[in-house]
Amino acid sequence: MSSDEDIGIPGSRYAYVSGVGVGKITRDSWLKTAFPEWGTWLNKRIENTKVGSKSFVIWWLGACGFFIKTQKTNLLIDHYSGPSLYTSLEDGCGVCRQSGAKRIDWLRTFPHVIDPWAIKKCDAVLITHFHPDHCDPYTIVPLSETTNAKFIGPKIVCSKLKEYGVSEDRIVQLRWGESTKVGDTTIVAAETADRTLLFSGKEPPKKMEDGALCFLIKTPAGNIFHNGDSHYANLFYKIGLENTIDVALLQFGGNPVGVTDKMTSYDAYRVAEALRTKILIPMHYDWANMQGDPYELEWIVKHNAPLMKTVIMQSGTKFEYPKDTNIERVKYPNYVDRWRPKLSWEYGEKKKIF
Repeated sequence: MSSDEDIGIPGSRYAYVSGVGVGKITRDSWLKTAFPEWGTWLNKRIENTKVGSKSFVIWWLGACGFFIKTQKTNLLIDHYSGPSLYTSLEDGCGVCRQSGAKRIDWLRTFPHVIDPWAIKKCDAVLITHFHPDHCDPYTIVPLSETTNAKFIGPKIVCSKLKEYGVSEDRIVQLRWGESTKVGDTTIVAAETADRTLLFSGKEPPKKMEDGALCFLIKTPAGNIFHNGDSHYANLFYKIGLENTIDVALLQFGGNPVGVTDKMTSYDAYRVAEALRTKILIPMHYDWANMQGDPYELEWIVKHNAPLMKTVIMQSGTKFEYPKDTNIERVKYPNYVDRWRPKLSWEYGEKKKIF
C-alpha cells in the first residue's frame, strides 16, 4: 500500500490539519497551496498505475477530459485546466449565436483533479475541436514543456497549437479517416456532427472537417470512442458497423430551451446504440448552465438496450477495462483498507473510555 508521500500529497500543504502553522498567507500562497484542488495526488496515481497487455485504464478528469493508459502508451484527450468561461456574441460564441444572447457564463462545477504542470509522461494530447474547453492553452502549454507529447487534432486546432507555441514537428493534423500510431495504440480521426461548431469563432469554419473530429482509439485491449462535442447523427451507425467499439465516451447535457449544444440523454443512448458499444461512459454534463442527469441516461439505456453497460464515473476516478465492465458506478475511495482495528480508540485493544 502506498503512503501519502508516495502518491504525491506534500505534508506541508495540509500542515494545518495537524496544528502546524502555515506561515504568512497571501493570495499567491493561497493559490499555490489550494490549486489545483487535488494537488498532485492523481498525477502520482496515474504514474504509479501498472497496466497489463490485455487491459487499459481510463481516468475521467471532468467535462470531456480523460487520461488513458495502456501498457505502453499514455494519452490525454480534451482536458480543460482553465477557469469558468465567460463567452460573448462579440467573441464568436457558438451558443450565443444560436440563442442571440449577448453573453453566456459557463461556470465549472468539476474540481481541478490533476496538475497539468506535474504531468511528466504523456505520449500524445488528443484534441477533438477548437472550443477552448477542449483546445485549452492551460493544458497545452504545460504539456508542451514537461513532456515529449505529440499534439493531434484537426486543421484549425493545429493552427491554434502553433499560436500556443507548440513546435510544428510535434503537431499531427488528421482529416476524417486518417490515422496515426502512438506507442501500442492507433489513433483514428472519425467523422463528427458538431453543429454548434459551425456557429463558432470570429470566422466560423466553412467545413466541419477542418474544425472537429471524433477519435477512435484502438488499443491492444480494445477500442475507445470519444465523440467530443458531436450531436447525434446517422453517421455513427456506419462507424459502428465498420469498427468494434468497446467503450464509448459520449457527451450529453441539459440544453436550455432555444439552443441545442449538447446531446439529450436519449440522443446519447442512440449514439451508443448506433456505435454498438459494450460500455457507455457519459461526460460533459457537469457545466452549471447545461447540467445533465447521468442516472436518467442510465435508465434509458437499461430499458432500451439491457445488454449495454452504463458506467457513471466521478471526476478523478478510474475505470479499468475489461475488469470493471460490470461496475456501473465508480466512486471515490473511502480508505477502509487503511483501518487498523487494534489501534482504534473506540474499539481497539487499548480502547479509551469516553
